[in-house]
This record gives sequence, structure tokens and C-alpha cells, in this order.
Amino acid sequence: MNKIQLEELHKLPMKAKIKVVQSLWDDIAKEQAQGSLPPEHKKILKERLKTINEGNSSFTFWEEVQKRYLKE
Repeated sequence: MNKIQLEELHKLPMKAKIKVVQSLWDDIAKEQAQGSLPPEHKKILKERLKTINEGNSSFTFWEEVQKRYLKE
């Protein structure tokens, strides 16, 4: 991707930018699904899912995270 292409992406309206990001993320996810995760990553994911399923996790809405860090 060259500088001109990036500049064009930056000019897109917010909804179009989100669609581009979602499309790229879906593509990355497909590529990741085709490859295998290292054992240590699988272990961490398994531990996190267990914590979530046991109800021992807390979550913060993305909007709250943004507010917290945009204040700085």
C-alpha cells in the first residue's frame, strides 16, 4: 500500500472506515484460523475462557476505555 492509498482511506467517512477495518480483521482471522496457535497461546486462551465461564472476569465497555485514555 502506498501513501496515496493510505491518504484515500483516511478521507473515507467513519462508517466506510469501520467496514474496511472489519473486512481486514475478518481476513486476518481467516488466515489465523488456517494456521495453528503456539501451545502457550492456546494455554492462555483456555485459562481466560475458564475464568470467563466461571464468572470470575470483569469487563469494561470500549467506550469507557476510550473516555479514560482520551482524557490524557
